[in-house]
Amino acid sequence: MRIVTGGIAQETNTFQRQPSTVADFLTPDYGFVARGAELFDLDGTGTVSGGIIAEARALGVDLVPTTFAALVPGGRVTRESFDLFRDEILAGVRAALPVDGVLLVLHGAMALEDDDDAEGLLLAAIREVVGPHVPIVAPLDLHTNLSDAMVQTADALVGYKEYPHIDMPETGARALRLLIGAVRSETRPAMAFTRLPLIVANQSMVTTWASPLKRAIDRARELEGESAVLAATVLGGFPFADVPFGGVATIVVTDDDPALARRYADDLAAICWEARADFAVNPTPVPDAIAAAMAAPEGSVYVLADIADSGASGTAGDGAAVLQGLLDAEARSAAVAQIMDAGAVAACIAAGVGSEVTLCVGGKHDGLHGPPVDLTGMVRLIHEGSFMLGGPMAAGTTTSRGRTVVLEIDGPGGIEVQLTERRGHPSDLNYFRAFGIEPTARRILVLKSAAHFRAAFEPIATEVIEVDAPGISSPNLATFDYRNLRRPIYPLDSDVEWSPAAPSATT
Repeated sequence: MRIVTGGIAQETNTFQRQPSTVADFLTPDYGFVARGAELFDLDGTGTVSGGIIAEARALGVDLVPTTFAALVPGGRVTRESFDLFRDEILAGVRAALPVDGVLLVLHGAMALEDDDDAEGLLLAAIREVVGPHVPIVAPLDLHTNLSDAMVQTADALVGYKEYPHIDMPETGARALRLLIGAVRSETRPAMAFTRLPLIVANQSMVTTWASPLKRAIDRARELEGESAVLAATVLGGFPFADVPFGGVATIVVTDDDPALARRYADDLAAICWEARADFAVNPTPVPDAIAAAMAAPEGSVYVLADIADSGASGTAGDGAAVLQGLLDAEARSAAVAQIMDAGAVAACIAAGVGSEVTLCVGGKHDGLHGPPVDLTGMVRLIHEGSFMLGGPMAAGTTTSRGRTVVLEIDGPGGIEVQLTERRGHPSDLNYFRAFGIEPTARRILVLKSAAHFRAAFEPIATEVIEVDAPGISSPNLATFDYRNLRRPIYPLDSDVEWSPAAPSATT
């Protein structure tokens, strides 16, 4: 059996003004491009492709790699970038023909500078090459904004069930098994989806607690225990993409039973709709969060999540509101990961380790993440910026935030600020440890992350507080200037109705 694989994956924040370019994709440990056999370098990693490769080996499947390109979340992807990698994938598929199936690794919320539905375009291009009878299956991120074109072109779509996304290998393996069953004619996938008039904040999708979305996801796992159900998915959507098809959606794939797929997709959607008021997120004002942490007993570890400036949601990464709060409160034993400011990094490197510097930090990218902060500190560390992740999410892969400086304010035991050339999303304890900061020994950890941090940091945290700071991944969705999102949609519009009888689709 020959299964061809590849893909393009990026999560697009359309409110981010800086486009995502070919150069970004090609920047090591920031973007990732694997061509041909290079894709097998992901074997053993906690990624979707890692799960696919391991499952293919276990099942004796000949996996034929094309090109896989991935990039950290950011602004709209340039047409040049998309065309480059799409054409490489198509060339690889053509060279591999005849193939038995296609496993296309996608994100599900990638938008181009001239088109809102990159995944739909890529799937359609693949379908044109392989024809109508070769099955195509794609694993998707939980934050997928599901378009009609994606469902109409693929034979099956399978989404993550965990947020943080610790089940990426599991999802890749399930997608491959589903595809193999279809190739062998052991199953005949029938797929239905329901898209709700509902847009929700990332924090209400987290599965480390009984969030509103997790209630539906738990039911989806139960459905997958039925022999007739090949996959059941609940998608929270990516709320920071101003696209017509954004929001919560469900997908159910059954074995040759469209009516059952339709009923179960609606049932999962109904769970989300009934809980729609519970999706509201109310972050804590910065001064209150800092005061709570400083008043806690000795040995406490408080995680203050700067959720509105999350690098994993494509923000600027240079918001300094929480840092300003720490300075105002004269906080001690605090570590900040991170503030993106290439100019400040360069100034610190020019000064050298051990030097005292006075800087204006952050707040320079787009004016949407608060004003800059004036501070004086000592350059304690200069680092080239790359390091390996230890898990539980994406273990075994490397990441980089460009050159990184640790600035020490008010001496040892004061405030440690990581200044970086690129944005990041601290989902791993190594975001501190790689730069000489032991997170379990700090009272306050400031993370620019919406939720991915929880898998690694909740086990060491006395308490996690989501803070209310400015930024383009804020849970206050009413503050965003949506122009393309379909309306009415809850909670932006209060008078919204939905029932399973509303228009939906089956393939």
